[in-house]
Amino acid sequence: MQNELLQFIGDVYDASIRPENWDTVMAGLCLLTRAKSAVLVVEDQRTSVRRIIGSHGIRRILSLAYNAGLGKYDNTFSLIQTPKLDVTLLSSQDLKNNIPTYYQFILKPADIGHISVADLYQDDNIRLGLAVHRSTSEAPFSDTEADVMRQIAPHVCRAAVIQREIAHARREAQQVKSLLHNVPVGMVVVDGSGRIRFSNLLADHILLRHKALSVNNGCLKLFSREYQRQFDRAIAELSRAGGLRSSSALDETRIISLSHPNYAYPLVLFLTLQQSETAGAEDTFDVVVRISDPGSITDISPAQLQEIFALSAAEAEVAVCLVNGLKLSDIAEYKGVSTETVRTQVKNIFHKLGVSKQQEVIRGILQTLIPLQTSPEDYLSE
Repeated sequence: MQNELLQFIGDVYDASIRPENWDTVMAGLCLLTRAKSAVLVVEDQRTSVRRIIGSHGIRRILSLAYNAGLGKYDNTFSLIQTPKLDVTLLSSQDLKNNIPTYYQFILKPADIGHISVADLYQDDNIRLGLAVHRSTSEAPFSDTEADVMRQIAPHVCRAAVIQREIAHARREAQQVKSLLHNVPVGMVVVDGSGRIRFSNLLADHILLRHKALSVNNGCLKLFSREYQRQFDRAIAELSRAGGLRSSSALDETRIISLSHPNYAYPLVLFLTLQQSETAGAEDTFDVVVRISDPGSITDISPAQLQEIFALSAAEAEVAVCLVNGLKLSDIAEYKGVSTETVRTQVKNIFHKLGVSKQQEVIRGILQTLIPLQTSPEDYLSE
């Protein structure tokens, strides 16, 4: 039994990194306690919504129904009389007497008659519970089997909390990445040799469309030799300032106005330093290149915005103007209407997009029409 427990505990901690393995852990728990089914349940303390994050022996349709809202009728937590990480044994008679409705409509149809349950963890946000089940026709769980649960419970609790913290870290990293992707200025980060380390979605969009800038062998390339010399010199000067570790190095900026004969307005490049995020490179710096395109007119059509955001034809035209950086007075002149009319249309756009600022309109539209490629896995959160 001891070897089986050690193997099982190893599987538990593996699930903290790979949450899809919680079902395997629940299967192992059933073997150790001679149970027919097992579940690991999380409850949102703010909404009282409960969902199963790992299970074995439970019909899939029941798990789906539980997670879709049926779990709110699960009052098993209320029957736990033991301290955290200890085990409460509930017989079929206990369940019938104390939670008759849940027993009659949920437990009995699932052939769950006896439960061994542990209250694992609770904070202001979540509560975690672990339970194994036997059918009504079987004997209730014994103290020996409850003792197995007591040995296992702290490890399941710790692994579930580790999983939650990993999920939070992933979400925070993704939020930072999303923020960088959605700033309404193109952003490219290059190292001291000019090689691109990061570019946000708007920068990618500019690099694909604008003839003044391109990517060559992983480096930012300007369309003329003279502009390329200015760019390379600016990177060298900033990198040198970073190498000197002067207090003002991070405040230094180089500006390049990049005119191209095919465009009425120049691209404006703002180059600044930032400390490198490369592992083991605490004393090195990258150069952030912010790209502003004052003359850009996007390919976003009013018809697209009408369909996606349920805007009227007039509102969609105003939204396109907002994305292209026009002021309300400019839009009114362009459309031949009053500024007050445009202001009303902008308020309608805010309402339909669920935002309160023009910048949020721009970000929302760009994010939707130039979608992010990845999304975080949201573990143990509602």
